[in-house]
Formats: sequence, C-alpha cells, structure tokens
Amino acid sequence: MKKQALVLSALAVTLGGCVSSPKETVLNLDTTDKRWTSARCVAARKEVARYDDKAKVRGWVGVLGNIAAPFAGTATSLALSKAQDDERARLNHKVRSACISDPLANRREATRASRQARR
Repeated sequence: MKKQALVLSALAVTLGGCVSSPKETVLNLDTTDKRWTSARCVAARKEVARYDDKAKVRGWVGVLGNIAAPFAGTATSLALSKAQDDERARLNHKVRSACISDPLANRREATRASRQARR
C-alpha cells in the first residue's frame, strides 16, 4: 500500500509541471532573431518578467500539507500548479508569437531531418 502511494505521488509530481515556465521560454528564445528587439517582443518579455509563478508558495503548501496529512500537501501543490497552467500557456504563446519570426521553423527542420534520415 505504501509503495503504491509513493509510485502515485511520483507520477503526479512528474505530470504536474506540464506547461513550461514563461521565464524558461524566454531564456530558450533566439536573441539574434530580428523580432527580439521589436516593441511587441519587449513588452511580452516585460510581462513575463513580472509574472509570479508562486513556486515558493506551492513548495510551502506541499511541505506543510504533507506534515498535516500524508500526500495532502503534494496534491494541493499540484492543484495550485494546474490552476496556473492556463496563465503560463497564455504567456508562452504571447512571447513566442511576439519574439519568433517563424515559430514552426524548428519543427519543420526536425521533420525534414527525420525524413532525410529515413532515406
């Protein structure tokens, strides 16, 4: 029983962070892109910089909740993270559309490379 609970909690923690942090998204962008210095991109990056992911709050809720009742903190922390997924996805989309000239370039390049590898 205890082993099953540990496996379930590990699975929940793994699946909990499905939407990447907008700050991580900005760090992975190409700063040499011609749109990087555009007013729209600068405004989107400023909005991302002001975004509070509430990671410390979720961490404290997880620890204190687990002290109060086993796995209650983990579940609550995951629920709080899930509640912010929409906002993270919105910011990720906004910054990508404002700062990337061709957002599908990497996907097309990967598809082209995999097709050539098959030949």
